[in-house]
Amino acid sequence: MVPRRLIFLGLDGVGLELASSLARRGVMPHLGRLLETGRAWATQSPLPEVSPVCWTSMFSGQGPGGHGIFGFASPVAGSYRITPCDSTMVRAPRIWELAERAGLTSTVLNVPLTYPAAPLRGSMVSGFVTIDLAKGVHPPELLPRLQAMGYRPEAELDTGRSDPAALLADVAQALAVRLQLFEETWEDAWDLWVGVIADTDRVNHFAWPALWEPEHPLAPAALKIYRQVDEHVGRLWQRFGSEVEAGEASLMIAADHSFGPIVSEVYLNQWLISEGYLFIEGAPPHERILPGTKALALDPGRIYLHRAGLFPGGSVTPGPEAERLLGEIAAKLMALRFTRLAQGAGGPKMASEAPVARVHLGRELYHGPQARHAPDLVAEPAHGYSLRGGLDRAGVFGLSHLSGTHRPQGGLALMLPEPEDKPVELAGLCGLMAEALKL
Repeated sequence: MVPRRLIFLGLDGVGLELASSLARRGVMPHLGRLLETGRAWATQSPLPEVSPVCWTSMFSGQGPGGHGIFGFASPVAGSYRITPCDSTMVRAPRIWELAERAGLTSTVLNVPLTYPAAPLRGSMVSGFVTIDLAKGVHPPELLPRLQAMGYRPEAELDTGRSDPAALLADVAQALAVRLQLFEETWEDAWDLWVGVIADTDRVNHFAWPALWEPEHPLAPAALKIYRQVDEHVGRLWQRFGSEVEAGEASLMIAADHSFGPIVSEVYLNQWLISEGYLFIEGAPPHERILPGTKALALDPGRIYLHRAGLFPGGSVTPGPEAERLLGEIAAKLMALRFTRLAQGAGGPKMASEAPVARVHLGRELYHGPQARHAPDLVAEPAHGYSLRGGLDRAGVFGLSHLSGTHRPQGGLALMLPEPEDKPVELAGLCGLMAEALKL
């Protein structure tokens, strides 16, 4: 039997529409040729559409109710603290673990929510969020090599709050070293190679208009980063294209979600305060949740009832009151409107828009052994809106230093050889990976 290998390249936050546009404009010609050859398709991300949730779903083949990750952080039962999610909290095996059970060797690079790095048959350099590179590397002998390269898990994102041009320059520098590592590991012994480029997500967040407006002052720097990525795609195909065409390897390129411009951010905790569901005293980060509270929110779009047992001062118990609150909050969120000046056919006019597309009951949205940890409600943003906790903000609506926001619809996926089945749900891509590796 001819041994099968899988090469997976992740492009964080790259939608099919963006990839196709950049290819048409000559920014990403190498990716463009693969889009045509692989007949790419669009995927639907799980909610909330953030990297820890989406990448974990893609690589485990399960939704949050199966793998247990519902956002960047999780509430700590019996307190008002939240704890950042990390690899120890993932409750479902991911594709490299399944490969190891079959005796295969994997190289796993820069995948979100792989910190701390776990021992595996092969090598791992963890991705977002890597707090200490020494704990994000397996085997430990890899660390001096990374240090000698000047490898950094992330660019200095705080720079983007005041100087997005400086951030983009730093992203390009960090990306160059990351791609060097990626390409060096192509020559290692492996059956599964996984590399995720998260830097595209950073460009999209901090410089989204620059990807579409040629005269934008950040356009040269933003497009340079996408050209870096495309040149890497070209070298990848040059190295492995003959294996793929001979049926000895498979190639998948996919994103965890897509992106779009921000019309406004929506601060759900401020909205809950305005509607009389959340009562606090003091200023963040030293605020105190008062007993009269009925609900509170976590990024992005997650609402928890102030339940007895989950929160120290919680008083909401299962039954009619909880059901009434869920229905009432969902209905009011759907009725929320944002008024803005928009360009119409006859010129500028005031437009009233719904920033929330849908509100899902957690118990209906999620299924599996971890669904009991789900938020009570999950608000899905309408295009152009970013749903945030925003307890430290002054009102319900506002803008920050970010110009682009996640969308759950339209993520990029392509695979060679072209699969007969092109799953729309992001978690379905794991099945294609497993099939390629004959698991």
